[in-house]
Amino acid sequence: MVKKNTDPTPTPPPPQQQQQQHQIPPYIPQQHQYTDYELGMAATLYDQHYRMYWGLPHFSPPLMAAVQDYRAQISIPSYYQQYPQRPDLTRHFQRQATR
Repeated sequence: MVKKNTDPTPTPPPPQQQQQQHQIPPYIPQQHQYTDYELGMAATLYDQHYRMYWGLPHFSPPLMAAVQDYRAQISIPSYYQQYPQRPDLTRHFQRQATR
């Protein structure tokens, strides 16, 4: 005789799958699930459109809602945070010269 699981709590997904999938807000239908990579790329494209004054990118409403939620949770570094600045480069090359 097979014993049925009577525990009402669902089992969580494996850890790797938990890290790979972004938590879906309740107002987005379940068929629209995006990986963190996809959301990161869409959020970066959204920021690029905003910074270049190109207007909003033409995303589907579910993707736009997911990108807005993603941007609220994870900040994308500014241009100046992404690339080394003059003081950083000066320190780096001064260290190289003293070796």
